[in-house]
Amino acid sequence: MPAFRQVGEKQLPNPVLCMAWSPKRDLIALANTAGELLLHRLASFQRVWSLPPTDRTGKEITALAWRPDGKTLAFSLGDTKQVVLCGVEKAEILHVFPVQSPVTCMHWMEVVEESSSLNSFYSSEDESKLFLPKIPTLPKSYSTTSKIFSEEKSDEILNLLGDARLNVLVLGGDSGFVELYAYGMYKIAAVDGVSGTCRNLCLSSDLRSLSVIAEVRSADNNPEICYIQLDTGLLSDCLPEVTRMALKFTYISTLLQYLHLSLTCMCEAWEDILMQMDLRLTKFVQEKNTSTQVQDEFLELLLWGQSSGSEALLYHLSEVRGMSLWRQKFEPLGLDSAAIEGAITAVGSFSLKANELLQ
Repeated sequence: MPAFRQVGEKQLPNPVLCMAWSPKRDLIALANTAGELLLHRLASFQRVWSLPPTDRTGKEITALAWRPDGKTLAFSLGDTKQVVLCGVEKAEILHVFPVQSPVTCMHWMEVVEESSSLNSFYSSEDESKLFLPKIPTLPKSYSTTSKIFSEEKSDEILNLLGDARLNVLVLGGDSGFVELYAYGMYKIAAVDGVSGTCRNLCLSSDLRSLSVIAEVRSADNNPEICYIQLDTGLLSDCLPEVTRMALKFTYISTLLQYLHLSLTCMCEAWEDILMQMDLRLTKFVQEKNTSTQVQDEFLELLLWGQSSGSEALLYHLSEVRGMSLWRQKFEPLGLDSAAIEGAITAVGSFSLKANELLQ
């Protein structure tokens, strides 16, 4: 048998903790001891970009995983117990969510199911596009906005979803911690019964079985490696329902992030507006000789000039509530209508509070 031949070597400034090769491109992601995430071309080892550690995310990267389409990279942080989804094109953080335990391994796979009902579901059009226009872009001049929601041709929801076909991010950690996230965002399952620390795991492409390699300490503190296979047939049987719930969660989560950044931009801009707006708008009214109040016109244009993020959020929550009332399909997955009604009430309160600005 011929021996492997070394074709290249590259010196790095810091030791590498983990690495992952892109499933679609000639790219390799590296995480080092300094907390940096590096992306290199595999052939020439040319650096594409680097993502330095921040106080918001963390500095101790413990695991990496590529989304099956190669457009998003997930990495976990042990010091802050978070998982971060990062866009590959521009090294921008798309989504961050906390976990209960530090992640030691992760696996991201695409669901392959030949069911005719699922194929028709994937090919069906998302009706929200018929009723909701694209949310307006945020200004680039504010630090908190960064690149998220600030580019005309950027669609953050599509960046998070990738292709419509369902993909699942599986996380494993200490004390038997195992969780499954649809599209890398929506938690669809938390697995009990696994003991020890997860060293590796793999979910079958039909969602029917989950394999886990765990390290268990015996009574005399000797490590033992165990193989555990779990039946996840419920997810496979309810695949169209799981996919629909995950899609709605992604829309809702993205709109919440958009509203948060919108309010942040308004707070940052308020000082400048306060100094200039009154003089300029008063002059405008005098020139146009109108009897309406300047403040009312400005606030009405700002809040109701086009479909707002809160209206889009209410639309998606209303659809999720309708799904929760279809108990035959969605009750086995734990979809609770009472919690969704509470969320709808919160969005309504937000809209009413915004409407007070017009009074």
